[in-house]
Amino acid sequence: MAKIYFPTEGIETTAQEGDTLLDAVRAAGLKVDATCSGQGTCGMCKVRVNGKERLACETPAEDGMRVELLSADEGHVILTDSVSSPVIASEAKQSLSFAVDIGTTTVVIKAIDKTTKKERALRAFTNPQRVYGADVISRINNAMDDASELSQIITEAIDSGIKSIMRDLGPLPHPAAEKLVIAGNTTMTYLLLNHRCRSLGLVPFIPEYRIDQAYEYKKIFKTNTLNCPVLIYPYISAFVGGDIVSGLVNIERHLESEKASSYMLIDMGTNGEIAYKNGERLLTTSTAAGPALEGGNITCGMSGLPGAIYKAEYKDKKFSVHTIANKPAKGICGSGVISLMACLLDAGLVENTGAFAIDDKELVIANTDQNIIFTQKDVREFQLAKGAIRAGIDILIQEMGRTPDKLYLAGGFGQNIDLESAFRTGLIPEHMRGSITLAGNTSLGGCVDACTEGEGPLPSLKIIAKAQEINLGSHKDFSNKFMETMMFESI
Repeated sequence: MAKIYFPTEGIETTAQEGDTLLDAVRAAGLKVDATCSGQGTCGMCKVRVNGKERLACETPAEDGMRVELLSADEGHVILTDSVSSPVIASEAKQSLSFAVDIGTTTVVIKAIDKTTKKERALRAFTNPQRVYGADVISRINNAMDDASELSQIITEAIDSGIKSIMRDLGPLPHPAAEKLVIAGNTTMTYLLLNHRCRSLGLVPFIPEYRIDQAYEYKKIFKTNTLNCPVLIYPYISAFVGGDIVSGLVNIERHLESEKASSYMLIDMGTNGEIAYKNGERLLTTSTAAGPALEGGNITCGMSGLPGAIYKAEYKDKKFSVHTIANKPAKGICGSGVISLMACLLDAGLVENTGAFAIDDKELVIANTDQNIIFTQKDVREFQLAKGAIRAGIDILIQEMGRTPDKLYLAGGFGQNIDLESAFRTGLIPEHMRGSITLAGNTSLGGCVDACTEGEGPLPSLKIIAKAQEINLGSHKDFSNKFMETMMFESI
C-alpha cells in the first residue's frame, strides 16, 4: 500500500498495488479533468510529481509521491438562465422549493419562492463525476454493476449546495421546503438514484428501472437537510432523458402558445438529444456526438473555462483568437472548435472533404506558454460530431415530412455557439436560418416551472406518452446520411 501526498490540498491518501495517480486522486475526492476517463487520450489529467509534469492516468502510484494537481476542473462558465428564470427576490421567504439540473458537465441548483415565483438563491458548479470521464458512456462504464461511488459523489455535491443555500438565506428557522425538482439525462438520473447502469450500456439499451413519481429526500441524499418530496422528470429512453422532457415542458409553457406549432429542440452536448414536435406528434432521438463539441478528444481541447479559445479569425495568414474571460489561451473549447473550423474552411486551409489543404501536419492557432495547435485528427473528430448531430436533425425532418418552423438551441453549449460558424460548417442546416432561438437552460427551466406549480406529479406524462424514439443506429438512411453530413459544403 502506497501513501500519496497532496500538499496544496493538505490531503494524504493511500493507493493499492496497480493503482494510478488518477485512482489516488479519485480516492482522495479531489477534482481533476479526466475527460477520457483515464484512457490516456485526452491529455487533461496533468499533475506535477516530485517536480516533473505527468498525466495522472499514466503514472503508477508509488509510496511517498508528492502530487500537485495542474488541471483542477474548476471555473466553468455555467448557464443558469432559462426562458422562465425569475428575478432574484429580496422579500421575506414564504414557501421554498428547489430546482436542480444535473448535467453531465455542470450542475445548477436554484431556490424558488413559490409564493412570489422569484429566485431566492443559486449554486452552480462543475459535475464532480467528471473525474470519471466527460461523457455518459464513460460514466456508464464505471457504474455497470455498482453505481454507489458515482452516486455518492453527486448526492453529496447537491446536498452540500442546498446546505450552502440554506445558510446564506439567513438565520433559522427556515420555511419547510415544499419540494425538490430534478432533471437530468437518463444516466445522470440513474447515478443519482444509485441504479446500476448495465441496461444503459448494453444492447438493446432498454432502461432497467423506472422513475417513481416521488422519493424521500433522505432516501436519496442520506441526510435530513430537507424534509420534502423529491420529484424527478422521467426519461423517454436510455439516451433521451428527463432533461429533454423538462425542456419540452418549459418551451410549451413559455415559448409555444399554439398546439399545432412545429418546433425542434436540440441539446447540443455530448449525447446530442433532439426532440421534434409537430402538432400532437413528437419524435425524439439522440446522437453519439462524442466529446469533441465540449473540447474532448481535441489535441489542445478543454472545457469552457477561463483561457479557452471560443472564437478564431484568420487574416493576413495569421490567426487571432478570443478567449473566455480574456485570459491567456490555454486550449480550445467546443464553440472555439466550430469557429475555428469555419475559419479554416473560409481560408481554404481545409478542403470540403476535411483534409488539410496544406503540407503542415498541424496549425499553430495561438502561442502563449505553449503552442495551441489544431491537427488533421482534430478536424476528423469534429466531422464525426458534426455528422452525427446533423444526420439526427435531417432524419427527424425526413421522418416528420417537413422542416420545423422554429429551432430552439438549449444548454450551455447552445448559448455560446456562433451561428454563422455553425451554418458554414453545416452543423445546422442553412435553410433553418432565421428560425433559431437560444432558449437557455430549458432543463432547469422546466424544474423551476414545477417548483411554482401546485401539488401533484410533474407535468410530463403527456409528453412521455406522445414520444416516439427514432433509433439512428438502426435507421435505414443513417449510414449514408452520416457520411454525407460529415463533409463540408462548397461556397
